[in-house]
Amino acid sequence: MTPPLILCIEDEPSLRDDIAAELGEAGYEVIAASDASEALDRLDRRRPDLILCDIVMPGMDGHALLAHLRTARTDLNHIPFVFLTALSSREQMIEGRKAGADDYLTKPIDYDLLRALISARLDQVARLRSADEIGAGSAALDQLTVGVVLLDAEGCVRHANRAARELAKRTGISLGSRMTAEGEDGRKLAALTARIASGSGTGAALWLEAGVRRVMVLGRPLASGPARDGAAAMLTLSDPEHQEALDADTLRQLFDLTPTEASVARFVAEGLRRDQVAARMGVSSTTVAFHLRNIFDKTGTRRQADLVALILSMPMA
Repeated sequence: MTPPLILCIEDEPSLRDDIAAELGEAGYEVIAASDASEALDRLDRRRPDLILCDIVMPGMDGHALLAHLRTARTDLNHIPFVFLTALSSREQMIEGRKAGADDYLTKPIDYDLLRALISARLDQVARLRSADEIGAGSAALDQLTVGVVLLDAEGCVRHANRAARELAKRTGISLGSRMTAEGEDGRKLAALTARIASGSGTGAALWLEAGVRRVMVLGRPLASGPARDGAAAMLTLSDPEHQEALDADTLRQLFDLTPTEASVARFVAEGLRRDQVAARMGVSSTTVAFHLRNIFDKTGTRRQADLVALILSMPMA
């Protein structure tokens, strides 16, 4: 595992060397710079996990360097920036906080405190990054037209995407702390949930007779074990009588369609005839036919029925 990289900017050579030695013994990799100019050169070559910076330096001081980085190197904004200073006055700290500093350490350096501070700041960044990744994963699930419910090892719902929540509302399925249904459906669903959440089964499927609608539920444990967000198993829900077409913007991006072509493809997938598409868009049927030929070429289909089947078979919303 690659050790965290610390950039230490300090104009006093002996202190700079001492910091590098102490952090090296603690398991960190350290790159050093004697002033802001040298630090900017280091940052062009490598990306540290944390920056230690003296405030009083010749040329550009620590406050000016931080202000420059916050505007010119926004890609580094999530990297903790810690000031090293012999001045611990209230005014100095307020000024540094306003500039965007994450923390302070006063001189002479307490190396136990320095190691604890660095460890705490790096842990904080790791937690925030983990939360961002989980949030991004949840957002991606919300783009699926197939319902997805993630369960923890106890069978409790960790996340239900947009399609699952909407399908649950239409069919009377409950998506609270647990996914439940009435009567015999509820008993079958509870058994399936318990089996896959515990990891004792490889996967199973069942039909829920939700009133006049039938819902297909597929369940499987996550092979790699509980994920970072606690998910241990996944249920997918689909309604074979209700297939949703991709939106025009997604069609445009997937098949490199023009905005007009994407709108034509979407209307065709919704079941509109060519004359109805023309009326909806305020163009002639000949124009719609022209756009359809382009759409067929870009999607690799030959007929309108093939195009509709392609769009409805794709699970992205």
